[in-house]
Amino acid sequence: MTCKRNRRIVGWAAAAALLSLAVAVPSYADWEKGVKAFSSKDYATAIKEFQQVTETNPDFAGGYYMLGRAQLANKELSPAVANLRKAVDLDGGNASYKLAYAQALLQTGEYSTAYGVLKPMDLAAMDARYRSAYALLFAQAATRTGHSDQAIGILTRQLAADPKNASLAKALGVAYNDVGNDAKAFDAFRKAYDLDPNDIESGRSAVAAGIETARRSSSSTQKERAYRDAAQVADRVAQAAPSFQHKLLAGEAWLGAKNYQKALTYFDGASSLKPNNVLVHYYIGQCYTSLNKLDSALGELQQALRIGSASDKQRKLIYGQMGYVYDLQKDYQKAANAYQEAGDSRMVAQMKDKQAAKEQNLEADKEQAEFQRKLKALEMQIKELEQIGEMDEANQLRQQLEELKKAIKK
Repeated sequence: MTCKRNRRIVGWAAAAALLSLAVAVPSYADWEKGVKAFSSKDYATAIKEFQQVTETNPDFAGGYYMLGRAQLANKELSPAVANLRKAVDLDGGNASYKLAYAQALLQTGEYSTAYGVLKPMDLAAMDARYRSAYALLFAQAATRTGHSDQAIGILTRQLAADPKNASLAKALGVAYNDVGNDAKAFDAFRKAYDLDPNDIESGRSAVAAGIETARRSSSSTQKERAYRDAAQVADRVAQAAPSFQHKLLAGEAWLGAKNYQKALTYFDGASSLKPNNVLVHYYIGQCYTSLNKLDSALGELQQALRIGSASDKQRKLIYGQMGYVYDLQKDYQKAANAYQEAGDSRMVAQMKDKQAAKEQNLEADKEQAEFQRKLKALEMQIKELEQIGEMDEANQLRQQLEELKKAIKK
């Protein structure tokens, strides 16, 4: 969902960049009225005036271009595409016409056609004013048609030339997401958020990519660092827009970074907004487990189950965590039952082995306690015999006592 929304925003950024592109202007009253109406966002009037321009000047590409732009702004997508295509047909060398045409195609979902229009264009030979707009449009078309690697190449190149362009960095994050490179997606989204702190979506996308980077990391050191980097961005996002989703994300990141108290703060905040959210109680249970507050952990996990809206996957996660907590409490029978509910037969077997060992140890402890009681009784008997002068019997018993003690040591 985040990736799709990012793509739409990237498209809008490209559309904004296409404003004020140069057109060879004729000296016609209809044209002047159309430009004035377009500038004041009176698109219906602009459409009417530019239609008259095209009717009286059917070979003037600029008329079709402005008519198409006005229709595009007025959400008249199909005629906009037709008129912008006409502008390109009449003047195929004008980059601004091709970019506007591609923008219209992208808005109508004709991604392959847009890609075909944009791919042959040469970024280096293009007017510098158009390059960032081109990179954004091309990236959108390329990612939608399975050419995300090409989008990455164009965006990386243009971002080096235009390093303060937040939209380029954001589009690069989308492209890296598409190819599954979470670490580079995180870097790109974080850069976009640094450049434009008001773009909460870039920050949120950075946090999500950072968490995914951590989850996929095989190194515990890299995993913790990735979680910490994501958590630092999550702090900013949650402070700027303290919604349930943002508090939950920040809690997840700090939980992964092993700052359990800070994670709890965010999860408690999320719970205050949605007290019956299964995932929040599960995460709080994890925090309490790591803080060795095991009874509190069980209380949260049981509450997650009582809510009754947990999916099958969530139920298994909750029961798995409960099994782990009961294991820590050495209540192996309850641990086995929880793992059974989680569908983890391997851990069920382990808990049964631990329970059997525990019972054996308890029996051994009882036997040991009984043996020690008998030894003490024998010592008392020896003392009583010595007190009444029965030394031979006392010595015999003492010899037996020493032999028993040696047997214990063996």
